[in-house]
Amino acid sequence: MDKAGHRGFRADINGLRAWAVLAVILFHFKVAGFDGGYVGVDIFFVISGFLMTGIIARALQGGAAAAPSAFLWNFFLARGKRIWPALIVMCATMFVIGWFVMSPEEFGAYGEQARGAVLFFSNIKFWREAGYFTAHAHGIWLMHTWSLSVEWQFYMLLPVAMLLAWKIRPSPRALLLLLVGGGLLSLGLCLHTGASKPATAFFLLPFRAWEMIAGGLVALTASAPPRSAALRDGLEIGGLALISCAILTFGHLVWPQWRALVPVLGTVMVLIAAKQDSILTNWAPLRWIGERSYSMYLWHWPLVVGIYYFGDKNNLVLTACCVALTFVLGHLSYALVETRMRRPLETMARGAGSAVLAGACAAIVLPGSMIAYLGGIPSRLPDDVQQMFAVAKEKEDAFPDCRILEHGNDDGCVAGGANPGVIVLGDSHAGALFGAVKSALPRADMGAVRWAMSGCPSMLNIHSSNDPSFHCDRFMAWVMRRMETVPAAVPVLIINRSSLYMRGPNEDEVDEDVNVPDIHFGKPYAARSPAFYREVRQNMIDTACAIARHHKVYMMRPVPEMRIDVPSTLGHAMVLGERRKISMPLGEYRTRHAPVWEAQDAAAARCGVTILDPLPYLCGKDRCDALVNNRSMYFDDDHLSRYGASFLKPMFSTMFTQRPRAAPGQAGIPSTRDAI
Repeated sequence: MDKAGHRGFRADINGLRAWAVLAVILFHFKVAGFDGGYVGVDIFFVISGFLMTGIIARALQGGAAAAPSAFLWNFFLARGKRIWPALIVMCATMFVIGWFVMSPEEFGAYGEQARGAVLFFSNIKFWREAGYFTAHAHGIWLMHTWSLSVEWQFYMLLPVAMLLAWKIRPSPRALLLLLVGGGLLSLGLCLHTGASKPATAFFLLPFRAWEMIAGGLVALTASAPPRSAALRDGLEIGGLALISCAILTFGHLVWPQWRALVPVLGTVMVLIAAKQDSILTNWAPLRWIGERSYSMYLWHWPLVVGIYYFGDKNNLVLTACCVALTFVLGHLSYALVETRMRRPLETMARGAGSAVLAGACAAIVLPGSMIAYLGGIPSRLPDDVQQMFAVAKEKEDAFPDCRILEHGNDDGCVAGGANPGVIVLGDSHAGALFGAVKSALPRADMGAVRWAMSGCPSMLNIHSSNDPSFHCDRFMAWVMRRMETVPAAVPVLIINRSSLYMRGPNEDEVDEDVNVPDIHFGKPYAARSPAFYREVRQNMIDTACAIARHHKVYMMRPVPEMRIDVPSTLGHAMVLGERRKISMPLGEYRTRHAPVWEAQDAAAARCGVTILDPLPYLCGKDRCDALVNNRSMYFDDDHLSRYGASFLKPMFSTMFTQRPRAAPGQAGIPSTRDAI
């Protein structure tokens, strides 16, 4: 462990850092060919485990166990001096930028994110709230700090565990047994949990520790590089080949799982090789990037989020400029913060250095908490911008807890009078339109019943291909049983985002492979094959007709989807002094929703389902606008806002007063929207 190349400066480690950060940056900026670039984080984990284990083991061999408190304090303080300064400066800079450009919702969320980042629990926060590979992640300014939190938590536990093991048996063998046991346990947890709870395995330390422990095992066992030059060359080339394979061929996978062994093993092989003269890891540009890799990692993600909020995600020139800006900001942060600001900390006494770092953290935590408490301080923005951003908050109360299963309380799903006038069945689109349906009831004594479950299409025996907590099948079974207790005279209105389940998502920022269905009816499909379309179509028809045996059934055509978050996009444009128009061409709408229309028409022909078409109320002759009378028709990309839903009240009224205007197969009826 103490021989040259392992204890002193390791040029190959900076080279590995360059490989890791370049992979992550190119992946996040959607550069073609780097779909597996997220494995760069795994490379960083292995490197961290290698370095920290070596530092701790050498300290214990040097007698640090005799003064454990001083040893632990010095270790934690050294890590803080390395990590906190650049992180705190980045967070503080984003506070200033956010004051001028973030929506109240984003700024409040950013305050919470900054607090979690500097206190190193952001991985737990994001585990509870979001997924790394989801489209929602692109709106989280500090999503990337989850990995720093995982590393810090490892830094907190590793020295304590190694110190205790050394106290029990002061020998390298005790440390080795500790790491082997801990690594096997963590790997087992990862493999066991990854498939059923991927977010848990992705974000939380117990399921990630094995990657850092793998690096630690190299530090304990490979005390010197192999003597054979051929073996060193083979290890390095083989390791980098495994890393390259992961970066270039891994795509959207459940991660980590057994495939994570590929980049981890590759990194371990490069560390064992310990080549200090290889162009693959010691090339001057790679060394330069590796030295700045931490700062580049910190700054690249805010630029990615900025493109999604303020730029054109498909603009290659803008993307290239942001990649270049990552290098510039990374260098400035390295030179001015990591290097220059850290020097005074190194000369301070232990207590003084700790106090300075604690004060710097408080300078982020306290304002962040206050901004979150104040709801993002909406008053800092002009009134019209506030109003536009406020529409997005409708999602918070659009879906009350009406996801009734076996033991639910259905009182929370009834609005209006005591006499049920209509049952609204469907997914979150049904929830978003429920208020408009209720307002269309002809008498005050009539009420609307909402049976809506977000992400649950109105189809029987439906299952999720990747989410074991998905209980749509149980919900729909409950609905069918409950339906029998409702008077037959009460009509049922079915509203779903049906094309999402049949065709897949169409949002611009979606990363996942939309060709792989995430629903099935007993046997998962590998692709959206003709057989898949037939089964979804048949289930839509069968479910509607099963309900139609007892109730009059209405099915609503799909709401036009705008592909981008309307109030967020328009609000951010207004912040920059721009006015944008967002619309959906009717031709594009008809192409996407044609299979759903055909299935609905088949249900109408088979069992008398009546079709309600929102297009005459929402669209003009050739397109559907997202902004009408300077107000957003949507609270995201596909859910109508309360204002947008109000345009459909006349359509819903036809269920109670007259035959609907739109018959099966019709579209493009002259618009009534402009007259409203």
